[in-house]
Amino acid sequence: MSRAAVSQFVISILLASSVSAHVRVVVPSNQYKPDEKIYASVENDGGEPVTFCVEMGQTSTNHIIIESTPVPFIVEMEINQGWRTLLIGPDVGSSRQPVVLKPQESLKFPFWLHSHGRIRLRLLYWRGAKPELNCAKPPRGAHNAKSATFAFLEVED
Repeated sequence: MSRAAVSQFVISILLASSVSAHVRVVVPSNQYKPDEKIYASVENDGGEPVTFCVEMGQTSTNHIIIESTPVPFIVEMEINQGWRTLLIGPDVGSSRQPVVLKPQESLKFPFWLHSHGRIRLRLLYWRGAKPELNCAKPPRGAHNAKSATFAFLEVED
């Protein structure tokens, strides 16, 4: 392979990676109280759309207010052996629907958790606009985006 062909190949790889998706899960604080409302966002800083599944029909409560809170995240808690998924599960009658996030856009998802400890959010997403994606049987090739770890403090009585 000639030097010019190698240079052209390297440039094409760099250009392809610069327009690929760069998805972030952002939680604005590193500490919360149990029942404090969280506004986590999915941000697409890349040059192509991405698709992820959102649990529609989900609700959250702080024991006073019940609010519809569609959520795309897997919520994980740190334990001695690593991370485990919290079962915040879908409500009866809910469904998972694909959402397409365009380049340079973001979406906020408010919710409450009734827990304490170190938590992170994980998002599975696919590159490209896939409005027909079957969230009940998602295809292979999902990418992972994780939030920074944040803490829920125990409330003392």
